[in-house]
Amino acid sequence: MHPMDEMTPKERAKALAKGERVDRMPISMFYFSPSSRLLGLNMRQGDASARVRADIQKKVYEVFGTDSVTAKYGLHGMGIAFGAVMTDSDNNDPAIVEHPIKDIKDLSQLDLAIPTVERDPNAKKCYEMAQILLEEIGDEVGCSFGATAPFTSASALLGPERLMKALYRNPDAVHRLMEFTTRASLQIAKPFLEMDMPVSVSDPMASGTLLRKKHFDEFVLPYTRRFIEGCKAIRPFKVTGHICGDTTALLESMVECGYDTISLDNLVDLAEAKHRIGGMVHLLGNVDPVNIIHLGSPEEVRQGVRDCFKKGWDSPRGYTIGTGCGTPLNAPLENSLAYMEAARKCAKYPLDPNNFN
Repeated sequence: MHPMDEMTPKERAKALAKGERVDRMPISMFYFSPSSRLLGLNMRQGDASARVRADIQKKVYEVFGTDSVTAKYGLHGMGIAFGAVMTDSDNNDPAIVEHPIKDIKDLSQLDLAIPTVERDPNAKKCYEMAQILLEEIGDEVGCSFGATAPFTSASALLGPERLMKALYRNPDAVHRLMEFTTRASLQIAKPFLEMDMPVSVSDPMASGTLLRKKHFDEFVLPYTRRFIEGCKAIRPFKVTGHICGDTTALLESMVECGYDTISLDNLVDLAEAKHRIGGMVHLLGNVDPVNIIHLGSPEEVRQGVRDCFKKGWDSPRGYTIGTGCGTPLNAPLENSLAYMEAARKCAKYPLDPNNFN
């Protein structure tokens, strides 16, 4: 348990579920890219094994006292499972340089026997990591499975440019691809859910910065909803969803996807989101990870946290402070520590606007 807290995350979650008093409300922080550095490792070393991945998440919990740890499949996971060629860098986030599907008209290589924890090495590593986390710190802090949504998984298979063109030129084939990635994504999530791990979903390619609402409603919404419904049929956990970029035009559609909590990028006005969808879902967000967490001073970080609380604290279905997206690789450690310090003060239970000044 973090020395600034009075309860473990598990104790806090159980008390909240019963409507009982807690020390503070939960805090979220997307801290993945810089996390291996907490153990003095570069990015390649940090991904070497399930053991190392788990140790990194344990260190994140130790340093920051986060309210959960995550076994993350990865945005490129589906592409990797089918042979995507990746960059191999010590100090940069991995990227796909050659996607498995070269033509949307040819989906013959897609096989549901491949994306499983038995045959997909990345999924297997993620599953073993989850087992370690549950065994070693699961009594104290919750562990979630970081799933990748069907649309972003389709992009990992086909490539972003080909996928965007196909929305206009060959929509029927895109629907066939989405049928596959929806089933494959649920297949990967199933063993994690059976370990009693809730699912959080990332879908950066579904961003309103990239998609018109009509395309989101046709190619993202129904498949994401099926994925979430499938997850809840296995275990009725609440599901959190994050879409990068400006999703202002998509807010109501994101609710229709079935998310219980919607994590907002900093490009979305939290006050507007509260007004439009705060009565339907729990809101999470959205301190600017680049201009504030990465480039700002510790005091600017604290002010960013306070500003978000001022906007979101009274959202009808609840509010959780969070970063607007992933913490950048080179963000100063002192800024992330300042974020957690300010968040703890503002999140003190019961929430009090006097703490946001």
